[in-house]
Formats: sequence, structure tokens, C-alpha cells
Amino acid sequence: MKTQTKSIKKRANKAIVTQDNRFIYAKYDMNANEMKFFMWIVAQLNSQKEQLFQVCEIPLSEIFQVWQWGETSEGYNYVRDLCYSMAKKAYVEDFKLLDEKTMKEKSVFQAMPLFKFIRYEQGQSYVTYQLNDSLTEYLLDLKRDFTQLKFSDIQQMKSAYSIRIYNMLVCELKQNRQSLKMNLAVLQNILEVPKSLQDWQGFQRRVLAQAKKDINAKSNLILLDIKTFKTGRKITDLEFIFDYKNNDKRIQRDKEKQDSFNEALIKAIESYAGKSIYFKDYGELIYRNWQWENNDKKRIFAVFTRKSDEKLICFLVKNFKDINALQKAKDKAEEMFYLDTEAVKAGLEFKKKLEQGSLFNLNSLLSPKK
Repeated sequence: MKTQTKSIKKRANKAIVTQDNRFIYAKYDMNANEMKFFMWIVAQLNSQKEQLFQVCEIPLSEIFQVWQWGETSEGYNYVRDLCYSMAKKAYVEDFKLLDEKTMKEKSVFQAMPLFKFIRYEQGQSYVTYQLNDSLTEYLLDLKRDFTQLKFSDIQQMKSAYSIRIYNMLVCELKQNRQSLKMNLAVLQNILEVPKSLQDWQGFQRRVLAQAKKDINAKSNLILLDIKTFKTGRKITDLEFIFDYKNNDKRIQRDKEKQDSFNEALIKAIESYAGKSIYFKDYGELIYRNWQWENNDKKRIFAVFTRKSDEKLICFLVKNFKDINALQKAKDKAEEMFYLDTEAVKAGLEFKKKLEQGSLFNLNSLLSPKK
């Protein structure tokens, strides 16, 4: 038994729950044990390769280990009740859609049972189940817009609400966001919070405070703050502020954010290819290329050639304010060009010759007049 316990613990530490992001923000009502049972089942799927749900068996001893329970007769009775409860659980989509014919919003409600069947036979040491085929697009063959989390990060949480909120925070972090703002009523609807907990005091104490306690003590995240926003005197919106506890993951996330930002800057710089800019202190400059400072991929320079003497002029581009400065310089160069009527005429004549294919006198057009 000790060997099996150790084996399950090792598997739990490696188990990865993978879900489509839509599944994370869907409605389904489960208690903490039901959530852990279902998430454990999801963690056993190969979400990247499998395309169909198979009939599976899960040993009762494994279920107890997932819950971190000992095996008792009460536990076996609880499993039977669990199966009965899980058979009624459904994934629910409840949203508004724009009708293309009437151009008016209409409500859409769709419910899909989680299990095709779930079976426990007294005297047997396992539960047999098969997930519902309608869930394949949310749990199998996932290529984009999905979130992965470690099962061990939810295993010790006491509240199902904590697990649901943790899923949402991980989903946002995977998209390089460290805050999540949500309407209070929408959040309560997603979590299927009963009416008894929908008043602010009850919701704050039983749901939010417990979620902060569970997430900060049991997971790899830290929920730094839950800000409230009022409409009039009533709290109507919340904002969760969070981050990874692990400094290495924060560094990796920050690097990914910086890489993404740099890519956007480079794309903006490259839009100046073939264009001129004008600065009073430098004169007219023509874009040449961009480059990293000392190849360390931290600071980007836009490189221009001065038209008057072909000297290289480099501009440090740290953010989009610097891009705006280049844009103003480009506009200034265009303004000065159109003020020079001779240059405009030569440019139009050159364009006309190109369009007509009359390039035999191209050199004479480009040569400076003596």
C-alpha cells in the first residue's frame, strides 16, 4: 500500500490538467471533491494527441489518494454518491449572440453532460466511466487557446470556488496578464454561487477570502489583491491582481512579454523602409536597417543614413513614443519634399516613366543637373 501511495503522489506531482480556455470560464457546479475527481480524470488525457474519449477505469484507492483520504467503509459509500452526483453534472454555455438577420442580441443556452456514463458496482475496487463526446473540442486535440496547470497546485485546496478562480488566474497569466477584471454578477453566475452567498458580505467571506487563502498557501501563484469597484454605493466589479511565486517563472514571463514588445517595435521600425525622415539637427535621413545594441537583444536602434554625407545616424527606440517621434520626422520630410516643387515634378516624371516602361532615359532623370 505504501508503494502505491508513493506512486500516486508522484503521478499527482506530474499530472497536467489541460483545458480549452472556454471550459475555464464555463458554468458548472461542483464541490471541491467533485472538482478534484474531474480534474484528475482530465489530467489522465493526452490532450495533444487523443481525439476520442475511451471507456476508462479508475481504482478507488487512486480516488482516495487524489482526495488525500484513508480507505474506510464511509469512503466507499461516498464514492457511490459521488458517481450519482457526477452523472448529473453538465458543462453549460450561457451567453448572448448577435442575430445576423434581426441584428439584435439573443440569449443562447447550451448544456452538455460531462459523462456519457459513470458506473460503480458494490464490491468492485474501481469506477468505470466515459466522458461525453460533446466535450472533445474542449479537452482533446488542443492546438491553441488552451491552459495547462499542475494538478498538485489544486489538490490541497479546500474550496471548489478557489479551484475555479485559480484556473482563471492561470489562464490569464498564460496570456501575459497579471490582472483580471470581472463584473461581480458575471463571476457569481460562472461559479454558480447560491443565492445565500450572493450578498457581498457572504461572497467576500466564503468565496473570495477562502480563494485567496487557498491560492496563496497551496498553489504556485500569489493572489496579491482583490480590488472592488462601485456603481453608486453597490460593489459591481472586481479586479484580481496576481503573479507567480516562483521567480524563475516571473522572469520567463517577463522575457516573453519583452520579446513580444520588441517584435512590435521592430515591425514598426521596418515600416520606414524606403522612406525619409527629417530632424533639424541632422537634416534628411534615409532608413537603412535596425540592429540590437551589442547583440544583447535588450536595446533596439533604428539606423539611418544622412543624405548629405552618407553618415550613419542611430536612434535608440525604447517604446512607441520613440516611434511617434520618427513618424513626426517622416511627416516633416514629406512636408519639405512637397514644398520643393522641382523635386515633386522630378518625382512625378520618374513615376510616369516607370509606369510607361520608358526606362531608356532613367539615368538622365536621376543624374544631377550641371
